[in-house]
Amino acid sequence: MAIERTLSIIKPDATEGNHIGDILGMVEKAGLKIIAMKMMHLSQAQAEAFYAVHAERPFFGELTEFMRRSPVVVSVLEGENAVATYREVMGATNPANADEGTIRKAFAKDVGENSVHGSDSQENAAIEIAFFFPASQLPCAPLFHGARRARRPPGVAAQLGGRAGPAHADGPGGPRPPHRLAAGPAASP
Repeated sequence: MAIERTLSIIKPDATEGNHIGDILGMVEKAGLKIIAMKMMHLSQAQAEAFYAVHAERPFFGELTEFMRRSPVVVSVLEGENAVATYREVMGATNPANADEGTIRKAFAKDVGENSVHGSDSQENAAIEIAFFFPASQLPCAPLFHGARRARRPPGVAAQLGGRAGPAHADGPGGPRPPHRLAAGPAASP
């Protein structure tokens, strides 16, 4: 099985209903890891650009207006067969046809207000993730099940002062100091 990434959007009907935590819990229970997430209010331009594939459909205006109504939670999910896994967790587009235990069966109001969006293919996942998250906001590669750390993508080494080795390796000036949290109040023994 392949480790993949997919995009998730918790839509306005679900954020308005305070279902964010419940939905994220279902995602994690399905074995998917949330590797990037943000809450945002889509602009008209963002909603229209993201759903441009539906521009000629009669529901386009209603869809983009709905997606701008309230904040959405956009996240990148990672795991084995993430696209198919998340689509299974989401359930059918029409909540009346969704299986019990799916997000849409539990929280969606109807076909138009169906609580969540998920990528439908690996190719679209890559496009959709890039729409909301620049590469600098994402981990370089999956770190599942003891996977080796990925090498930096081409071009990143130059931006990082020539460090072309593994993403967390020592730099050209020798070993990096260990990461330390800022010192807080002393703990009592």
